[in-house]
Amino acid sequence: MKMIGRMIMMGIKFLITLLLAIIVVIVLLNLYVIFQATPRVENIETISQMDPQAEIPALVLGAGVINNEEPSTILQLRLDAAYDLYQKQPNRQFIMSGDHREDNYNEVAVMKKYLIDRGIPSEQIYLDHAGYSTYESLYRAKNVYHQDQLIIITQGYHLSRALLLANHLKIDAIGLPAEESSSTRLKREFREIFARIKDLAVTLGYDAGSVELNYPIDLDQDGDQTNIKSKL
Repeated sequence: MKMIGRMIMMGIKFLITLLLAIIVVIVLLNLYVIFQATPRVENIETISQMDPQAEIPALVLGAGVINNEEPSTILQLRLDAAYDLYQKQPNRQFIMSGDHREDNYNEVAVMKKYLIDRGIPSEQIYLDHAGYSTYESLYRAKNVYHQDQLIIITQGYHLSRALLLANHLKIDAIGLPAEESSSTRLKREFREIFARIKDLAVTLGYDAGSVELNYPIDLDQDGDQTNIKSKL
């Protein structure tokens, strides 16, 4: 019996040690993703001093809409950051990238309407209808509508991962952090722990899956040319 008891205790200690090791690895990987992006995160004052003629578009990453009519709280804050940038640089072009798989869920149209209502001209707002994930939004920016430079707008917790992927895809990107919301923050940040690891694996060769290559954007045209997905 003593032998069995010692074996059980050894097994428990091993499992505890393994669990602690896994936790340490998860923490270290997350810290790497966060800190590698730090030099490329800028505030709006710094970005507003950039040459407005540089023609670097701002990419707003989607985050869910309510009843296909209004942005979620977290998305509204991203759009507000885009509007603040527009006030500083009114000639900047904006790309809304989000989920428009179904006709009854058009994330990017809701995003555009919100910004038009705030005062950004419709023709300066372009719609990426197939930005189903952070990776897909950035992959499409590079490979479907051929952008080598971007200003990425999202919350800080998400921005480090977006900048990691941008760097992997050879996009020269800087990040503009939107304000945070306490609503569902714990859930979102917990999810982000594992999303960072997954996207870090993508940069190391993990297959991220296929990306929709239809619905291109031409920033030399009027942004309203991108409003209807079926016409792209």
